[in-house]
Amino acid sequence: MEALNAAFVGDDGKTVVIDSIPSSTVQVTPLKPEIDYSTARKRPQIGAALAAAFSAFLLGTTLGWSSPVQPQLQQIAGANETTLKMMWNIRLDDDQMSWVGSLLNIGALFGALCGGFLMDTFGRRFILMTMTSPYIIGWLMISLAIDSSMLYVGRIIVGFSGGVCSAIAPCYIGEISTPTMRGIVGFFFSVNLASGLLVTSLMGLWMDWRWISVICTIEPIVFLIGLIFIPESPYYLIKKGRQDDACGALCWLRGSSYNIKSELYQIECRVQEDDKEAYQLSDLYQPWLLKPILIGVVLMTLQQFSGLNALSFNAAEIFRMADFPFNRLICVVIINAVQVLSVVFSSTVLVKTFNRRLLFITSEGLACLSMLCMGLFFFNLDTSNAQMMAHFKWVPLTSMIVFFAAIGLGLGALPWLISSEILPPRFRGPGSSIIAFTNFAMSFAVTKTFVDMQRVMTHAGVFWFYAGVSFIGILFGLFLLPETKDRTSNQIQAAFKTKGT
Repeated sequence: MEALNAAFVGDDGKTVVIDSIPSSTVQVTPLKPEIDYSTARKRPQIGAALAAAFSAFLLGTTLGWSSPVQPQLQQIAGANETTLKMMWNIRLDDDQMSWVGSLLNIGALFGALCGGFLMDTFGRRFILMTMTSPYIIGWLMISLAIDSSMLYVGRIIVGFSGGVCSAIAPCYIGEISTPTMRGIVGFFFSVNLASGLLVTSLMGLWMDWRWISVICTIEPIVFLIGLIFIPESPYYLIKKGRQDDACGALCWLRGSSYNIKSELYQIECRVQEDDKEAYQLSDLYQPWLLKPILIGVVLMTLQQFSGLNALSFNAAEIFRMADFPFNRLICVVIINAVQVLSVVFSSTVLVKTFNRRLLFITSEGLACLSMLCMGLFFFNLDTSNAQMMAHFKWVPLTSMIVFFAAIGLGLGALPWLISSEILPPRFRGPGSSIIAFTNFAMSFAVTKTFVDMQRVMTHAGVFWFYAGVSFIGILFGLFLLPETKDRTSNQIQAAFKTKGT
């Protein structure tokens, strides 16, 4: 009589050993074989993740473009007068400039909605590659703009590409990485985003805004070249019945010394489960789907209404309002450099040591503290003697440094990382679109209303509002945010199906 002798691992992570049990006396339900990820190579995963995450660099340059070019487009005192004479003259008022900054998010809204459908239909890598075309077209329109309408259209187009990539890149990175590498490579998106902001602010110190736009036109070509050398997501390939291609992709990602059979079997089981239970609209009311989507939506709302993009888009203007005596464009470079350094430190050190919840709570706490200080400074600046406040001119820059350090430590990256980890695989495409849509919708709201909120709530009131949202984020992290560090997708999904989770 044929006997069974094997080891399997269940969704709870516990190993089940079946030793010499007659197959005729027991009905064996196929379980997922235990996977030893220690033999998987890290370098290919890092390379593939960096190539996909370069889309965040493109988005970072797009987001950061408005702050350093604002003095030139509005011809505010302090802008390079020689540069102004050399360029085609475009002069924007405050309302037009706010549209230039915020219309990016309108394009990104539609891109985010399309991203999930496109990546499930045509593939993650293929759609990322095709998004280089609208990026180039949009930046060409901005580079050659002769009036504000061309700037508007160009910003919407590049925003569309950014929205599609934001929905796809975190999903791709999560699918090609092992659980032990997911925390590290998951931060690559945020590192590239912060680096794009820094590079744009550096160029703003000495370059004409048109030349900045020309360089941004070239960057998508670099993105395209990087994507040529990486494989498609193995999950997508198996879902489309391309087992041989999936095998080749896993060999590329894990290395020749890694046994890919167990992981291939695990992915095949997941795809079969997803195909048997195709999602329906009614599934949105099921805890296993509703909970992760709501968590992702709340995370993105907290991120934006803590002041992230409002401060990024208007950093130079904030320093001008504070009557900061130093070159405000250099201040923008400083805060962006701090963000890059803190993201790198977090992704290489902190994410390995501390869990996701602790990093999120800490970053929200620092953001809350910095916004309280900013509000206090502007409250005294508006109500007290300006000469007295001259001794506290260091407060805005210090507060902004602390705030962007908090963004780098977790508030910038963790909403994207956690959202990609908690979404059920079979709903990952539409779920990523919903969460990315929320991010850009909130970003549009917070950036477009920044000037109006100052008029209604005063300068101090706006920053205290952001501090209040950050405090709510602390409470959310303490009581509602699930921990995902070093947990497999099956373990995470099992937790959402547990009553009371």
